[in-house]
Amino acid sequence: MLLKKEKPAQIDYLENWPEHYYEIENAKERKEILAQAISRELDLPNDNYRMKLLEKRYGKDGKNDAFMKAWMMIKASGAAGISFFNKRHLQKELKQYMRDLCLLEYAPENETEQTVLLTEWENFAKVLLASCTGSKTYCSTLFGIVPIKDASVARKIAEEIDFVTRTYPQKLELADEFAPFREVMVNTYCNMIENGSSYWYEVVNS
Repeated sequence: MLLKKEKPAQIDYLENWPEHYYEIENAKERKEILAQAISRELDLPNDNYRMKLLEKRYGKDGKNDAFMKAWMMIKASGAAGISFFNKRHLQKELKQYMRDLCLLEYAPENETEQTVLLTEWENFAKVLLASCTGSKTYCSTLFGIVPIKDASVARKIAEEIDFVTRTYPQKLELADEFAPFREVMVNTYCNMIENGSSYWYEVVNS
């Protein structure tokens, strides 16, 4: 006999707003609830900036994560290599991905907005880490057949973060602009991954 599954407790996302904001996993639903918060003036003007970030990250329809797409494109561009002939093109390309990540031309106007943006980056970092650690393909080798040990997966993720936020941008003379984003990614990694600080130290000092 199959056991009945308990229904998860209903959460009032607007209670103690914005404490539960990032618990709303669906971007479309997140936007709807954020709009309610704005109409109630629960956390203005921060909520107006949250809406700008949400629409920048997920678009009007809420179907795609522009942060994730930019991350994957930076990985792909870096893997292709840099030459004298394509460096300028790659710089231009990377700057567009930086705009998608709100690293360029989307600067917060004050410290409060900066905090909101840092929190948005932190959410992306958590989504990325959950995706990597929960992916059979990412956590395996030989066409997804042989599992990789946890320590190797942790190092692989650390190497990816270091490559996307420092190694590749540095080759295109844009590493300084990545610094605040890199700090959030590294801190989130170290906080979420067991022994993350040790793995991170190994990777950046290898």
